Amino acid sequence: MKKVKGTPVTNYVARPYHPARRRLLALVGLVLVGLMVYSAYWYGEQVGVGQETRLLLERNELRAELRDRTEQLESLRQRVAVLETASFVDKEANDGVRQLNRELSDRIAELEEEIALYQGIMSPSVNSAGLTIQEVNLTTTPSDNRYRFKVMLTQVGNNSTYLRGFVGINVLGVANGEATAFPLKDLSEDISDVDIKFRYRYFQDFTGELVLPEGFTPDQIQVVAQSVGDKAARVERAYNWSDLENGNNVGQ
Repeated sequence: MKKVKGTPVTNYVARPYHPARRRLLALVGLVLVGLMVYSAYWYGEQVGVGQETRLLLERNELRAELRDRTEQLESLRQRVAVLETASFVDKEANDGVRQLNRELSDRIAELEEEIALYQGIMSPSVNSAGLTIQEVNLTTTPSDNRYRFKVMLTQVGNNSTYLRGFVGINVLGVANGEATAFPLKDLSEDISDVDIKFRYRYFQDFTGELVLPEGFTPDQIQVVAQSVGDKAARVERAYNWSDLENGNNVGQ
């Protein structure tokens, strides 16, 4: 049988066209995208408002603490003024007045330090923003070579986020005629690491007791603080041991 040559036939499939359906699907897609964007915006707003509210509450608590300390300080100063003018008491009573006066004066000094701390956090100077070694204190105990210590770090200025990092505390001195340095970890059972972790928003202190080794003469306490992350900074100060024993915690 003879084959007939010609153009091959193409088979087409007819599909229904629904323009309204396509427009509806496009509209639904836009609505879903809009809902997702709004949900993300709403969540961000709620998180931001919650964080702002928490910060305001914490700042108000600090202001209340500052106001309370200031009122206590003023009250104690008035009591001291009254005691100093009470010249009519007899000798025995006067001895008691002097003792009470000393106790009140010590408490006044403590309150002044606390007030300075709160004021420094809430209204920092230009040169004290960020990670700060606020104070280092050292007090004697009845036991030989045993001391109580306190090291406080603060974050002044922007307190909206936590400050985290490590702080190293070392006691420098002389042992057997040679310069020697002891990490606080080796002298205190209250410290477990050479590099002590910290994480705080306003301030954090490290307290405990340390015992000096026999034959060791302390000269300085060295504090090196290193924050990490977006607020990375390094602060280093040294405090003379004799100054700390005398109540002077001004570092170098």
